[in-house]
Amino acid sequence: MTPVRLIMAIGLAVAGTTGCRDVGSDPATLLSIQAVGLAHLEENRLDQAAAEFERLVDLAPDEAAGFANLGLAYLRMGRLREAETAVRRALDLEPDDPDARLVMADILLAGEREGEAREELAGALAIDPGHARTLYALASLDADSSRPEAVSRRASTLGDLVERQPGNVAARIEHIEALLVVDNPDSAAAGLEMLRQIVPVFPVEGQDLFDSALQAARVSDASGALDAVLPFHNVMRTTTVYQRGLRDLAGPGGVLAGFPVVTFSEAMGGNERDAESVLASLRFTDVTGSAGIPGGRTQDAAGTLSVVDFDGDGDTDIYAGGRLLRNDPAGFNDVTDEAGLSGTAPDAAAFGDFDNDGALDLYVADEERGALLRNLGNGSFADVTASLGLALPPGAPLFIDYDHDGDLDLVLAGAGGTAMLRNNLDGTFTDITALAGIEQATADGGSAAFGDFDDDDDLDFVFADPGEALRLYDNERGGRFVERAAERGLAVAGHGIVSVGDYNNDGLLDLLSAARGGAGVALWLNQGRGQFAADERPEALLDGTAGVTVRDGVFVDFDNDGWLDIALAVDNTGGDGALALFRNAAAGRFDDVSQIAPPLPPVHRIAAADFGTDGDLDLFASTADGSVRLLRNDGGYANRYLKIRLVGLSTGSGKNNHFGIGAKVEVRAGALYRTVVVDRPDVHVGLGQRPGADVIRVRWPNGVPQNILYSGANQSIVEEQILKGSCPTLFAWNGARFEFVTDILWKSALGMPTGLMARGDAQYAPAEASREYLRIPGDALRERDGSYELRVTDELWEIFYVDEIDLIAVDHPDSVDVFVDERFVPPGPEVRLELHQVGERQRPRSATDHLGRDALKALAATDDVYVGDFKPLRYQGISELHDLVLDLGDFPPGQPVRLYLRGWIFPTDASINVAVSQSQAIGTVMPHLQVIGKDGTWETAVPALSFPSGKNKTIVQDLTGLFPGSDHRVRIRTNMNIYWDEAFFTVGATEAPTRMTVLDPASAHLRYRGFSREFRKGGRQGPPWFDYGSVSEDPRWRPLAGTFTRFGDVLPLMREADDRYAIMGPGDELALRFDAAGLPGLPEGWTRDFLIYSEGWLKDSDLNTAAGWKVDPLPFHGMTRYPYASDEAYPLPEVVETWHTRVHPPALEPGEEGATER
Repeated sequence: MTPVRLIMAIGLAVAGTTGCRDVGSDPATLLSIQAVGLAHLEENRLDQAAAEFERLVDLAPDEAAGFANLGLAYLRMGRLREAETAVRRALDLEPDDPDARLVMADILLAGEREGEAREELAGALAIDPGHARTLYALASLDADSSRPEAVSRRASTLGDLVERQPGNVAARIEHIEALLVVDNPDSAAAGLEMLRQIVPVFPVEGQDLFDSALQAARVSDASGALDAVLPFHNVMRTTTVYQRGLRDLAGPGGVLAGFPVVTFSEAMGGNERDAESVLASLRFTDVTGSAGIPGGRTQDAAGTLSVVDFDGDGDTDIYAGGRLLRNDPAGFNDVTDEAGLSGTAPDAAAFGDFDNDGALDLYVADEERGALLRNLGNGSFADVTASLGLALPPGAPLFIDYDHDGDLDLVLAGAGGTAMLRNNLDGTFTDITALAGIEQATADGGSAAFGDFDDDDDLDFVFADPGEALRLYDNERGGRFVERAAERGLAVAGHGIVSVGDYNNDGLLDLLSAARGGAGVALWLNQGRGQFAADERPEALLDGTAGVTVRDGVFVDFDNDGWLDIALAVDNTGGDGALALFRNAAAGRFDDVSQIAPPLPPVHRIAAADFGTDGDLDLFASTADGSVRLLRNDGGYANRYLKIRLVGLSTGSGKNNHFGIGAKVEVRAGALYRTVVVDRPDVHVGLGQRPGADVIRVRWPNGVPQNILYSGANQSIVEEQILKGSCPTLFAWNGARFEFVTDILWKSALGMPTGLMARGDAQYAPAEASREYLRIPGDALRERDGSYELRVTDELWEIFYVDEIDLIAVDHPDSVDVFVDERFVPPGPEVRLELHQVGERQRPRSATDHLGRDALKALAATDDVYVGDFKPLRYQGISELHDLVLDLGDFPPGQPVRLYLRGWIFPTDASINVAVSQSQAIGTVMPHLQVIGKDGTWETAVPALSFPSGKNKTIVQDLTGLFPGSDHRVRIRTNMNIYWDEAFFTVGATEAPTRMTVLDPASAHLRYRGFSREFRKGGRQGPPWFDYGSVSEDPRWRPLAGTFTRFGDVLPLMREADDRYAIMGPGDELALRFDAAGLPGLPEGWTRDFLIYSEGWLKDSDLNTAAGWKVDPLPFHGMTRYPYASDEAYPLPEVVETWHTRVHPPALEPGEEGATER
């Protein structure tokens, strides 16, 4: 593609201006003219579009947006001189608008004036360095150049683009290719690894190419990697996920060059909350015919309606009454037969990605049974019901990750009761209805919805049953739900419709309910902590629906002002159908604006989506005559908007479902605050006249928060792969600064699920306290003013119960080193201290990894160069089976032999453990050590080698007597993500004198510090590390409930392990000082290392950790399990009253932060 043709595909119009001028006409009139012009542009009626915009600039000669749209129309008509004149006028009015400059560059390139176009693009980027389409346009100008400066510039520009649009697959692949061209294979390898995480499934013909490219990039073979990336890129070009990304950056191409303007200046737009100005230009137009939507087959089609992007190409398709209508450039086409669907009208239907492959699957049901149809990714579906492992009952479906394990489960609200089916993510489901306690949620069908109504991070259900009261099921975690509708204030019967949304913008999810086929609606205002009250304020809404029959109802922000409006399908008293629209005027007022909707046959179902991708929400309606009507929103784009798509990481993570269904998205834009629960792949947020979002905050379904600052553009928000739980971090004063040395209490994991028992209950980790000795090298801990100083910090989403910490000075000749075995073993009632002395370190003769690659250099020293590069499977911490083979060479028989392995583990977490325990397709293989047997084959000699207890720990394994012959090779095999840094062994015994001195803390002070900067030490294969010198005091995690230890002196709690401990929460720091005055002097030729002994418990706050969200129940020595039953109790209540008085609220009110003193 030449630069001229390329820029024709990426031109776009100005996104809006902020000047305040006399527009010379009523704003509502101007908005109406624009609506007509944009409608003509959308349908490629260019003469009519130009006529409308010419009329607009005559009425508003000082409004830049009118000229920009006029120039766009001229550009599409090929009238380049007139297009340039119009856009030059727009730039005269708004010289700092990067969008207008991008349109001008488009025009200049169409006229083969590349130099001038580059200047315009550079000017646009100077105004807005993060403008994605400008970045892509500049990178595209350099695509065909082989000049070194252009090649380097392209790689840098694409890098900036990927940083701002991390979920754009097209941009990522182009960036990877550019990195290899400039000989940067390490960064390309990182890009390939991230690409594998955001694209769940590659085309079959591309998988081997991808693997070859990644393998070559990892060994710094840029040329070999590029040879594989180029054909891989060609394969990916044909995929919908690539094409969607390209369209976001370059536009639709062809005659539809450019993106039209959808917003105006404040002068034209008027007051964003002025209903008269908005409504005068806002209307819904029935464009069913021009959109090519075919007529209905049967009146039965009115019962179901879904509008989704089933083929992943970025536009809105329709499934109604059993028919699948694909949105193609020329209009909608009925593809029911070629998609492999029956065409029979179902009683219920919903789309959801149950297998986490990024393609939306389909559940359908008739009166007798349900069926699950897997999306094959090629436009067709396959019925997989028979392979699910159970009979699929019928019911109104809800795809939801109720157990927060990273996949979508299925809840069915049926006429004979409710079913909850747990997704095992191995192609099967398990019926856990009885365990969950929701069998009686519905008796007559109805509908269901979900949301975190009590703001405790887990997802709750609300069921609307026509024959019963609303039912609210509170998620108690562990797969159990408790019905609490009456105690939470939801006292209404006979409502079969329910919709969830935060209509008063206070951050809490409210409800709309109505009697399907009956009269009246109700609004339920969430008053905090899941308590609801009927909202009697919206008189126009309540009175206007009191005498009509309601068929369906949804929240939808149809005017893009950031406040949820309401759309209802109603039958009037005369039996005629209608679409009733109520605009949210804030303060509990909903104004009836139904006059902006066209007349329709009786409507049965409503859905909203941005059909025209013009920035406002259109309405789809299934009607009694079996047809589907498309009502185009003309005028909602007068206000700005933000479109957000979440991308959960797949390969090597698996913590969240691909589309982030169930996540909570918060948007702050000036005074506007919006909260949305994600129930579909695309999230649409109206912004009013605000230019963009100040902050987007995502709380992923696994509870982890992620912030995006100053977003003025649509966002694909890619999940960050971070540790939310690990262990207390230990920093030591090294003579110059505090530096991270290790993590402690690794053997404790209170409430962590390790598997499932037969009836589906979780099995939990042992309740014993962690007792462990860990090594601190002497050069990592130095005296300061006669003391040794340590810092224990809580950097992650965890609670620590620190009962004892001692420092042990280990003095020994400098000709030997001392080690302790730091492998993970389950906690027990005692731990034995055993020092291992190393005189001469012997290196393996050879070392190879699972692919036969030489690993000897990487294992030669502790230098943050790790043996890794295994192929990850679905979940964090689990990879394909891999080996490390060490040949120890020759040594005399009969001598003691010990192997020392130093490395770190990237672990799973509680929710991943739950997911793995459910699946038959994946599991963990614990590290085991094998030797060559007498028959020349590998045999297991150490079945439980285990793994390093966290970051940079040393395993000491006795190999004495394990070799059957003279072949001294060992193979360490596992599928866990263990990265080895150093390997050596010793032959014979070293018995040098040693001297150990135990130091109790001289002072212990608990305080709030904040959170250290986190980074990967040693690059992509290195462990997460913490920089003590760089700290943020801002809260990083959701607050945890309960009473923590008060700040100040806590020395009395540190003296011995006696259940009098310090309770630490996220951001806390325990400052410890040990008096060095009592230590003996070192003999000549001796040196000093240290051990730290720690005892206590750790509990992470994963949503699947038992009681992970709160301090209680308090652990104690001798408890038989955790959580313990009512026959056990913490034995020292006086300690709680005296020491543990710092309160964290169980759920924050909107705007509340942090903790308070009792």
